[in-house]
Amino acid sequence: MPPPPQYRKGRVDPPPINSSAYGLLYTADSMVTAGFEARILRSMKDAAGQNDIEFVPELVDPVTGVPLNPSPMKAEHTTNQAVVFVDLESPAIAAVSGVMIGSPVPRIANWRTLALWVYDELIAKGDGNAILPLIGISYISTLQDCTGRNFAIFEERRDAHIHRGAPPASQVPLDLAELQRLWATA
Repeated sequence: MPPPPQYRKGRVDPPPINSSAYGLLYTADSMVTAGFEARILRSMKDAAGQNDIEFVPELVDPVTGVPLNPSPMKAEHTTNQAVVFVDLESPAIAAVSGVMIGSPVPRIANWRTLALWVYDELIAKGDGNAILPLIGISYISTLQDCTGRNFAIFEERRDAHIHRGAPPASQVPLDLAELQRLWATA
């Protein structure tokens, strides 16, 4: 279930004036990309001056010392067939929609306007292709030291085409050593 409209503040969530238009499941091409995007990982230099990553310290209640947010967990989803995503950075989609994300500095309002255009024109109307269903939008992360690809799946297409990862009760906390290994080999 997507967050209520008032909490839809991600890069490709609907613009505030249309915040209830759609919900998204944000995913990424790797756990490292997801960690950067969720702001639970950040880049740093190790003692030798080499690039490394670390967990962002958890916010805790100053009185009780209890974490304010649940620990980050890993959930891997798979598709049940080949699917299609619209690349929001494609010059062709900008030309067809008339919405330019912005260069050299992308504008969040333009990202949201373009995502809404994709939803209105291609998702809500039906993509017309049962062989390769269009289920979402994609873009490369713009966060420092993160070049992974993000995939946002429209909620109304999610359950028909995605096998959800482990339920929250079965998930395990993220392993920083494993994420560092993945980041080093990316």
